[in-house]
Amino acid sequence: MAVTSTCTPTWQHEINAHSRELLASLVASSSDAIITKTLDGIVTSWNPAAERIFGYTAAEMIGQSIQLLLPADRLSEEQAILRQISQGVQVAHFETLRVCKNGIQIAVSVTVSPILNEQGEIIGASKIARDITEKRRAEDELRAYRTQLQRQISTTTGELSAIVQTAANAIITTDGEGRIDVFNPAAEEMFGWSHSEIHGNSVACLLPELEAQAHQQYFRQADTAVRYRSIGVSREVRARRRNGETFPVSIALGHTRLAPDQPYFVAFITDITAQRTIEEDLRHAKDQAEAAMRAKASFLANMSHEIRTPMNAIIGFSELVLADASVAGTAREHVRTVHQSAKDLLGIINDILDYSKIEGGKTELERLPFSLTRLLRDVLRLLDQEARHKQLALLVEVAPNVPAICLGDPTRIRQILLNLVGNAIKFTHAGSITLQLKALDDGQIHFAVRDTGIGMTEEQLERVFELFTQADVSTTRRFGGTGLGTTICRNLVELMHGKIWAESSYGAGSTFHFTLPLPAVHSTATPVLLPADDYELSARAPRAFRILLAEDIATNARLVMLRLSQLGHEVIWQDSGHGAVDACLKDDFDVVLMDVMMPDMDGLEATRAIRMMRPSDATYLPIIALTASVLPEDHRRCREAGMDAVLGKPIDLAEILQQMETLVPAGRGRFNPTLAADAAADIPAALAPLAPLIQLPRALRLWGDAQVYRLALEEFCTAHGADGQRIAQQLDTTPELGRRMAHALKGVAANLQLAAIARLASTIDVAIKADDLLQARQSALELQHEFGQLLPLVELTRSSTPATNTAAAAPPAQQAEVPQLLQALRGGLESANPDDVRSLLTQLEVLLGSAAVQPMVVAVQHFDFDQAIALADSLILNRQGQA
Repeated sequence: MAVTSTCTPTWQHEINAHSRELLASLVASSSDAIITKTLDGIVTSWNPAAERIFGYTAAEMIGQSIQLLLPADRLSEEQAILRQISQGVQVAHFETLRVCKNGIQIAVSVTVSPILNEQGEIIGASKIARDITEKRRAEDELRAYRTQLQRQISTTTGELSAIVQTAANAIITTDGEGRIDVFNPAAEEMFGWSHSEIHGNSVACLLPELEAQAHQQYFRQADTAVRYRSIGVSREVRARRRNGETFPVSIALGHTRLAPDQPYFVAFITDITAQRTIEEDLRHAKDQAEAAMRAKASFLANMSHEIRTPMNAIIGFSELVLADASVAGTAREHVRTVHQSAKDLLGIINDILDYSKIEGGKTELERLPFSLTRLLRDVLRLLDQEARHKQLALLVEVAPNVPAICLGDPTRIRQILLNLVGNAIKFTHAGSITLQLKALDDGQIHFAVRDTGIGMTEEQLERVFELFTQADVSTTRRFGGTGLGTTICRNLVELMHGKIWAESSYGAGSTFHFTLPLPAVHSTATPVLLPADDYELSARAPRAFRILLAEDIATNARLVMLRLSQLGHEVIWQDSGHGAVDACLKDDFDVVLMDVMMPDMDGLEATRAIRMMRPSDATYLPIIALTASVLPEDHRRCREAGMDAVLGKPIDLAEILQQMETLVPAGRGRFNPTLAADAAADIPAALAPLAPLIQLPRALRLWGDAQVYRLALEEFCTAHGADGQRIAQQLDTTPELGRRMAHALKGVAANLQLAAIARLASTIDVAIKADDLLQARQSALELQHEFGQLLPLVELTRSSTPATNTAAAAPPAQQAEVPQLLQALRGGLESANPDDVRSLLTQLEVLLGSAAVQPMVVAVQHFDFDQAIALADSLILNRQGQA
């Protein structure tokens, strides 16, 4: 029996051994500290996790008291735990503090269980300890955050409550059924209800009946997107006060949810009664202002018409009298005074109308490619005679970096320069006026007009751009003018995004500066618009036309009829729009001159009627508007009505002739018989054969000497007579060389008043730039035809006595200098300053003869540096060809 009781079967030993190994493995791999100890607290086992958590090794702790881990103030805890263990009671998840080997206290969660022997006796305790330091720290932080959040919520709630209670706008909140919750004091004041009276009622009671019904429908759609469509969007509705009065409000809605099924709405409401009143007042004021602007525009148009109509007669008839050679002496001076005074008055009227257009925002700017040097030439040509009359030098200085072609509004820039240079001439008694141009690094062009005139004081300088301001009252009396010129210049410069300023020294002159953004145009394909006077027609148009004149003012009609009849045209007059329409349907005309403002049927309506009633297969009938209006919208209406051109009053006869010659189709009109009479009366007999092809009166006025002009024509025909063929040949091989030849030919022909050749050369130039070789070839053939007509006629003009050729007397050594002189001349012309080239022209005239050089002299005298450069290029090309 004893053996049996003390011996264990083999398999039982194996199971026990396996259990012990499994338990040891679990203890070793646990992340919690597992410790066993005796009932008096002596450590008997110490797993790896205990080493990691507390820092002591097993060797250091086994056999030591567990109290080594307790803080001094917690020693009693161990005794209490052991008492419970001795009684068989487990201590579970007890959170406390323990001390590590390094002296740092950590938070732990402790579970202590009794250890029993086989007899069930308590022989020790097992302890599982988990490090909860990080958990404690997280809990502390969360606790602190909750405390702070509660504090912020309390503060924010107080602030929101204060905001709601003190807000100037009404703030109302409702639940999902539209029942009112918050109703702030501003809402109480706006609607007349107290919070206690309105709380819990439907918000519909604050709306008129129709709006209330819509609101109820809105809330019935609680589960649809329609309900929230206006959230965050301000809208205007009508609201109702307690006394039944309705008023406009602006309402912005906000939305949130207190719970998934508990929506909450907030409305911010503003009483816009005062705003609506202001808007209505502003609308009324705007209507009045627009009516005033329309009245002003109508007044300007009427004033322009009423003043320009008699001015047209005064200027026109005075020019007719001055054209009569029989009027001489005192009578002629009186008429000249009347004519000049009328033009001065017209200038003042133009200043006033210009300022009114700018002030009213009616000024429209163009953006076109244009030549700055050509624009300067035009300005100086217009003012040259006035400067010469006062014996003033008119100079121009153009920096080499100024682009040849710019993009901008040439008409407005020309107006500014005419004003500033004109003022400089007006206020200068002796000395010079210099116009300077240079390009700045930022793409702007800097203009400066410098004079040696009377100058200004500091006070006068400060007010120089102010409205109706001149230096003083005596200045106005001495020099005249409205004081609008510089104001208009300032406004135009600012409209073009530029700057303008002035410098002056009293008694020593002034300088007016302005800068404008004028981008350079570099593309060779860009068409450059030429000024209208580049190919200006002479007063004797080559064709005579049958003209219908529609004009209700008899004085104006008589003037136009008289002047056009003298030039060989047939003019039929109608004094109404109805009469003009009837005449066009019954008779045939080459062109119509249509006054715009006529009673009953005005010119616009008459034009539309003519365009609509005229047969579609009829020859196109050009209609030219004659109007005293300067408003851009009036000119636009003319073109929209079907008019081909718009000319202002007082009538410019040359402009009428030019427009007629341009607009009347080829093949219309007849040969102008006055050309022959004009040639017989004013043109030397030797040049008379050229009258059909050349604008001889203008050419002789330009050249001043018939013999010099004839020699220049001979030189031109010798050098360029075969240019049509040469250009056509170049089109097959090197079109660019053909273009350069056409470009040079254009300038020379225009200078000699060979309008047809100049036009064809310009067409070829533009066509080759646009790569339209078919057009260039056709124009080259027409050019050959023009030269075929010109060459024999020039041959007929040769004098029986050969002209002296100064170039023939020049020794060969001097002739060798010609290429260098021409290149120096070419560079000097780029400066656009006559003084830079005067001596070179004199030397070249000795070496080449006046016939070759005189065209350039004339061009320079007229500040036409583009043509002078073209002439120089032509000479250089010809001499290279001869070499």
